[in-house]
Amino acid sequence: MSDKQINRLFEALAPTSEQKEKMFHNIVVQSQNEAKKQSRFTPERRLRPALLCAVLIGCLSTTALAAAYIGLDEAFIKFLKPTNQEQAQFLSNGAYIIDKQIKNENGTLTMKQVVGDSNRTYILMNFTAPNGTVLDADEYRFESTSLRYDRSGKDRFGYSWGFDVLDDGHPNANSINLVMKITTKHSLAGRTFDFEFENLQIRNPLTEDFETVIPGTWKTTVKLDFKEYSSVHQINQDIDMYGYKAVLKTISISPISITLQLESNSLEEISSTADRGKIDGKSLDNFPITINYKDGSSETTNFFRGSDSMDLITGQMFTNKTFKNVINDKEIKSIVFFNKEFPIND
Repeated sequence: MSDKQINRLFEALAPTSEQKEKMFHNIVVQSQNEAKKQSRFTPERRLRPALLCAVLIGCLSTTALAAAYIGLDEAFIKFLKPTNQEQAQFLSNGAYIIDKQIKNENGTLTMKQVVGDSNRTYILMNFTAPNGTVLDADEYRFESTSLRYDRSGKDRFGYSWGFDVLDDGHPNANSINLVMKITTKHSLAGRTFDFEFENLQIRNPLTEDFETVIPGTWKTTVKLDFKEYSSVHQINQDIDMYGYKAVLKTISISPISITLQLESNSLEEISSTADRGKIDGKSLDNFPITINYKDGSSETTNFFRGSDSMDLITGQMFTNKTFKNVINDKEIKSIVFFNKEFPIND
């Protein structure tokens, strides 16, 4: 999407007069309640509600700030690439602002916002290094990343994650925006996690190896209180995968990703047969799917974007697919997987 289209989306996401009045009313009531609680302990001067509203109106007068206040961050819009205003608003309704900073002497990691569905979670982050440091590499990651649902660390929901660097237009700056991509078998919505990130690294373009550029550890506890709107479709049909029998159990669909859950007694054989190779350095999708839309258009995951998981003991397979843009999930007519078409009913 162009910058002009992004700006139009922010204008569309700006709150209405009625939404502003509700926001102002709620903030004023909360402020009054807090003031009443504190008045017994420390006398203080408080803004009158009318003045407080005036201040808030001024703060929310710019479209970008208003949109960020009620929904999706601008960086997320550029990352997810919604194709229209309706999709941007839908994602905005489910977004959750984290706004958590973790500092040490080597830099500040800010976890800004989260969106997700039943199987994929995106966390928008910013890393700011000390003044004088230039962060201009194409690829960044943390050498060690862990997230735990309970304090004992026994309940690990995230089995796959990675990082994308977002272009902020400032290549010589000391900060970068990252999106942490987490793929899970169950939704992370509403759960509180312990996060730990260690040693910021870049990929050396000559050796292709990752090297630590900023050492350190950043720890925090965060509640991922986003809303996910995935729809799960029960399939339970036999399919043929590379000559081996499997059962497609469910298809889960959201604007962010599509997830297929399968069962087979031949996962080992399927896995060993599935390697389709690469084209121009990009891995082909071993388990491609095609979306057929109601308007007659379609799109296919020819190249691998997502995550695959197989449990050879239980015979369960899980494959999560993402696309170049946000999926127009309300307009899907059918899903094609290994030459078999599965109608998707609204």
